[in-house]
Formats: sequence, structure tokens, C-alpha cells
Amino acid sequence: MKQPRDAFVGSMFRRLFTPAVASALGTALSDMADAVVVGRRMGETGLAAIGISLPLYMVINICMHGFGTGGSVHYARLLSEGKTQEALRSFHRVLRASLCVSLLIAAAVNLFPEMSLRLMGVSPADGALYAATLDYVRIIALGAPLFFLSYILNDYLRSDEGASIASAGFLVGNLTDILLNIVFVIGLDMGTAGAAWATLLGLLVSIACYLPALLGRTCVLRLSFAPLSLHVREVFSLFRSGFSTSSQYLWQMLFLLVANHTLMAHLGGQGVAVFDMVQNASFLVMYLYDAAAKALQPLASTFWGEKNESAALQSRAIALRSGLLAGLCAIALISLFPGQVCAVFGLTQADTRAVAVSALRLYGLGASFAGLSVILESYYQATDQEVCAFVIALLRGCLVLIPVTLGLSLFRPDAFWWVFPLTESLSLLLFLLWKRRMYTPTRALDPARIYSHTIRSRADDIGHLTEGIAQFCSRHHAAPRQAYFVTMAAEEISLAIIESGFVGRADGVIQITLIALESGEFELRIRDNATTFNPFSLHTGKVGEGDFDADAMGMRVIKQRAAFFFYRRYQGFNTLIVRI
Repeated sequence: MKQPRDAFVGSMFRRLFTPAVASALGTALSDMADAVVVGRRMGETGLAAIGISLPLYMVINICMHGFGTGGSVHYARLLSEGKTQEALRSFHRVLRASLCVSLLIAAAVNLFPEMSLRLMGVSPADGALYAATLDYVRIIALGAPLFFLSYILNDYLRSDEGASIASAGFLVGNLTDILLNIVFVIGLDMGTAGAAWATLLGLLVSIACYLPALLGRTCVLRLSFAPLSLHVREVFSLFRSGFSTSSQYLWQMLFLLVANHTLMAHLGGQGVAVFDMVQNASFLVMYLYDAAAKALQPLASTFWGEKNESAALQSRAIALRSGLLAGLCAIALISLFPGQVCAVFGLTQADTRAVAVSALRLYGLGASFAGLSVILESYYQATDQEVCAFVIALLRGCLVLIPVTLGLSLFRPDAFWWVFPLTESLSLLLFLLWKRRMYTPTRALDPARIYSHTIRSRADDIGHLTEGIAQFCSRHHAAPRQAYFVTMAAEEISLAIIESGFVGRADGVIQITLIALESGEFELRIRDNATTFNPFSLHTGKVGEGDFDADAMGMRVIKQRAAFFFYRRYQGFNTLIVRI
């Protein structure tokens, strides 16, 4: 049965996308701040030092986003099923395991600094560049636990009811980073060490902003310090799920290592400085695409968990449109004003600027393809299609990127900057061909086992709903008593919402989805745009009690007959699950 267009997807996406864009812009400015401030103060040497350090960020991102993405998707799915305690236990296990990994990263870099920097492309023979890179890398590595804590908490808050808190905390932390960069690098002349300390203090501020939500009652999410078994197998499984997306940072790390060594050999510090400028300018573009991906992920996870495939696909379409529009605006800004971008990063020498302008424009050619891949990858990750997410990441970050990079490095190092458009366009094309010819998609559930009905006003006839549910139950061989209670539950809950939730408004919408589970049970999912209203909160006392509410008698019967019921206010709408 074809499912109708979901009445809530657009509004829910906008509620997530708007703060995500604000957060993305703040993050882009923060991540660019190190390069901008250091570049303007120290010139090519400072900018090259930041560029040499990027592989360390990739190591952090591989682990941090592997835990954060895999764990938060699982968390959102458990919440959509009403399993709050199980979701919280999973969160605490992921958080503790990830912090242990972050401590290992911090120890490894600071115990073996020279070896780490040689791998990145510099040695003590590089003099000032080596010293500037060493100062930056050691401090960033020490702060690895702060990176993990800040980003993972942000992922989980977005998968709960804390998207606005996550965005605000991220934005405040990033603004702190920017301001402290100016103070430490320009005001106090602390060089790359000052930029690193500014980054870590910005992360601390973000974490402080998240704590009220985690310690209060705004979200289901809570911090707990009670003893808890780690369940290594479960945590590893979640990391493996997230790795299908975070693996892109592994390939990105390999790319950065090859690029740094190649550019140091052919162009010296100048080439690495231009490369770092392009990488930082790309943040402004890619973080906008990432904002659409972040807004999409919890919605797609929730809808997939609800067996609502059409709503998940609808959310993907909206994310693609919104992300491409925002990203194209940033691409146009960079491509039309490349000279001004160079000036912002302190690249003022004529020969360096000529190389940089060409590199920026070539990057812009491939950025839209990259944005499409990022959004699609997030969708597949959220809908249990990790193979597709992994293939996109593998193509973009390894199977296409590394051969193209090596080929240009060996045969046409002067054309190195073509690596961006060639990699992104070829990767997307190859993925689409692979998916069409070799991949068999999974479905949330057979559409024939799903019945949907939308009530768009108080005047809509409930009779159409009950008649449709009765026929659906009959097709799926429900016992007469079970069919009666399923129909009764849908009718009574809808009437309660209309009478008690839509008071004073004429634009009320109720979306009813009934799922015939393979276990033989029927799961009723109801979402509405009433003010905060839980039908099961109506008084359901027995006849004869002083405050007995006759209108709530139906709710009492449903609670008695239901195998499971769960209410949640999510993204501004009421969501109810009843299993009979």
C-alpha cells in the first residue's frame, strides 16, 4: 500500500536544520580561526604548520565520529521504540569507551612526538616549520578527551530533544575559540601553541553549555557516574556501525599524508600553506552540507525505526535540496572572490596567491558532488544501510582519492589541485552505478503491512479511519477481539487529541500509522501537532471516584489491554506508540 506524504517531515526538518546551519557556520569559523589568525601573524610557516597537523585531527575524527555516529543512531532508534533505559545504558557505555580511546591517542603523540611529526611530513631539519608544528600537535593531542566528549555529547543531544542546545553550545564554544585565537596569537604572540590552547578552551565552553541539559530534565539523555559494565562487544558493534561513515577520515588521513609529503617535495612550505588554505576554505562549504546531514540523520533514524520508509525518503529529499542550496551559496562566494580569501589567510605574495586562486576555483568544481555524497552517506547510515554509506566513504576517501592523488603526484604534480573535482565527481558516479547494478536495498518493512491515515481538521470523519483499520486488520488475520481493541485505540486516542489537544486551533493534524508486526501484534503510532498533550495523562480512575472523568474511560481500557504504550514529545510534536 502506497503511503501518503508525511505531514510533519518538513516542519521537523526545519526545526533541526536551522540550528544546525548556525552551528555549522560557527564551527567553520572556529576551525578556520587557527589558520586565519596564525596565517596572518606567522605567514606561510604558520599556515603550513596547521596543514601538517591535519592528519592528527583525522585520527581523532575516525574514533570520535565512529563512536558518536554509531552510538547516537542506535540511541535515536531505541528512543523511537520507547526503550529509554536501554538507550541510556548504551550512551554511557559508548561515552566511557570513547574517553579511554582518547587517552591512548593523547599518550601516543606526546610520548613519541618526533616519530609522529615525521609521519606527518616534517622533521627537525625543517627548522621553524618543525618547531611550530610540534607546539601545535602536542597540545591538540593532550586535548583529545575534550574533542571526544564535546562532539559525542553533541551527536547524542541532536538525537534527543536537544538540537537547539547542541547548536547553541557548539556556537558559543566556537566563538570562544575565535576570540581566544585573537587574544593568544595576535595579542600575546603565543604562535601555534596559542591557537591550540584556544581550540581546547572553546571545547570546554561547549561542554559546559551541554551540562544543564544533561543534568536537568529537558532531554531523556542523562549523565550518570554509577558503575556500569562496558560490554565491549556492544560498544565495538556500535563503533563498527559508525565507522562506515567515519572511515572517510581514515582515507582523508592517508590523502593528507600523501599530499603533505608531495607538496613538501615539490613546492615546499608554500605548497602546504596553499593546501591548508583550501582545506580551511572548504570548511565553509562542507559544514553546510554536513548541517543538512546532521538534521537528516535523527529524522531518518526515527522514521526508519517507526517503519515509516516514505517519511525517511521524504526527509532525504528535503535535506538534499536544502543542503545543496546552502552549499552552492558558499561555493559561489569562494569561487567569485578567491583573491579576498587568500588575503584573509595571510597569503599575500604574488606567486603564492596565483597558485592559491587556481586551487580554490578547482576545489569549487567538485564541492557540490561532495555535498551530495555527504548527505546520502548520512541517510544510508541512519537507515541501517551501512554498506552504502561505507561504499561512498570508501570511494571518496580511498578507491578514487588515493589513486588520483598518487597519479597526479607522480606524473603531474603541477596539476595536483585537480584532485578535488576528479575525486568527488568520479566517486559519486561510481557509487550510483554500483548501487543501481549490484546493491539490493533493504526496506523498513513490507509496505503492505503498513496502514496510514491523516486527520487534518476537527471536521474530518473518524469513521473513515475506523473503517480503514478494520479492513487492514482483517487482511492481516487479526482475531476479532484484537481488531476491536486496535480500532478502539485509534478512535479513542484521536478523539482525545481533538477534544483536549486541539483546543483553540483549527490547523490540527493527526497522523495515524498502523503496522502489522510479524509477531502477530499490531503497533499503532500516532503523531500530532497539538500542544504538549499525552492522552494517557487523562485521569483514568474507576467509576465512583470523586474526580472520575468519563471521557477518559477509553484510555483506561486501552492501557489495560495494550502490551506496550509510550509517549514522547519530539521536535515539537507529540508521538505515541501503542502495541496491541
